[in-house]
Amino acid sequence: MNNKLFSNIKAITACSIAFGLAGFSMAAPIKTIPWNGHVGAVSFTFDDALENQVQNLKPVLDELPDVHVTFFLTDMGNGLKQNAAGFAALAKAGHEIGNHAKNHGHLSGITNNEELNEEIVKFADNIEKVLAENGATTNVISFATPFCENNDQVKGVIDTRHFINRDCGWHGRNEWDVEPDWLALKAKIWTRSGASVPEMLTAMDTAAFIGNFAGAEPWEVQIKGGTWLVVLNHGVTDDKGDDYAIDPADIKKIFERAIEDKLWVAPFGTIGAYYRAHFIVDAATSTATDDGFTVSWKIPNEHMPKSVMLRVNIDTKSIGENVVVEQNGQKITPESDGSYIIEFMSKSLTVRKAGAGDSTTHPQDTTATPPTDSTKDTSTALPKIQLGSEQNSTVYTKFTLFDLNGNRLGTVSDFAVPANYPKGTYIIRAEAKGQAAITKKVSR
Repeated sequence: MNNKLFSNIKAITACSIAFGLAGFSMAAPIKTIPWNGHVGAVSFTFDDALENQVQNLKPVLDELPDVHVTFFLTDMGNGLKQNAAGFAALAKAGHEIGNHAKNHGHLSGITNNEELNEEIVKFADNIEKVLAENGATTNVISFATPFCENNDQVKGVIDTRHFINRDCGWHGRNEWDVEPDWLALKAKIWTRSGASVPEMLTAMDTAAFIGNFAGAEPWEVQIKGGTWLVVLNHGVTDDKGDDYAIDPADIKKIFERAIEDKLWVAPFGTIGAYYRAHFIVDAATSTATDDGFTVSWKIPNEHMPKSVMLRVNIDTKSIGENVVVEQNGQKITPESDGSYIIEFMSKSLTVRKAGAGDSTTHPQDTTATPPTDSTKDTSTALPKIQLGSEQNSTVYTKFTLFDLNGNRLGTVSDFAVPANYPKGTYIIRAEAKGQAAITKKVSR
């Protein structure tokens, strides 16, 4: 070895020993679990604020609590104004409300930024206002270009109000480790004359990586694993004369196949935020501290959801077996498989050696701490809730929150979903020492 090089290595090693490793950057220690632990994902989107979506799709969705979709609203034909109450009810049921431009015009043909601002930015504000007047609090974070017409100027205006945009194109699949253009995501379009029901069912299987893809045509995107499928729909009616409309019975059949395939069926903005966050967190390097390390990252767009919960694996081997993971000063306990649920919007986490005062609860008996609500005092223990006589007046002291797929989300204080979780239906399990646990389905 070159003597000068050897001397430099010795000098660096000596400095590391003398001053410790605190402050040194290390490799990325976090890996997000693809598609929230599912085999793949699918988002169903419905354009144009059509009355038949409220009339014919809402009953189907009410029967399938595991399915949440996205509605991209426009005021073309007074769609927003006329159907506001119906879409407000869908929003309150946990479905996403997105923006499809005020007049559903050809945005790429507009060169005036003020006009684009009216179509995109101000209309998003108006959607939130109109739905609020009908009893629904919404956060319009997603956009869908009318006619899938897009260009750099349109993207620039979209980006000032939304973190993600849906265009259209061919198969509509997105691979886990291939970062897309966030302002031009592709979607598979439903038409009666084009994408038949069997084809859509096969698309669900493909997203779930079910099948033999060895013989795929070389010009096709090669299937290497579970993907995120985005589907573009319009009307929901049995009117066979409407080529873009799908029969209620057929869309229900497709929903049920997605559930059967164990896909993550969630709104466009929900999956999009998880997907986008993973590229940020998985690339974030750690900085050594005296007793562990910290990982910090930046939020890529201010219009992302207020809460983006990620399922991650954290490499803690360099610290030892007994470690503590914290965010915002609160400990996050591991899931039964050793993974953690972290809050992306907190922008950092800390991993340190467990101290004498740290609890050593077995992972199977613990849950991840949900994101902190800054309006609440989190310094005290969970309050004890006295339930009614139907529970034999048992005092329950532990409440665990699950989504409808049975995924454990965190501990809560009672039979109420925290305000910083997305609207929707959840399951809460209450436990008391020496008593049988009880569960309740709760919506917010």
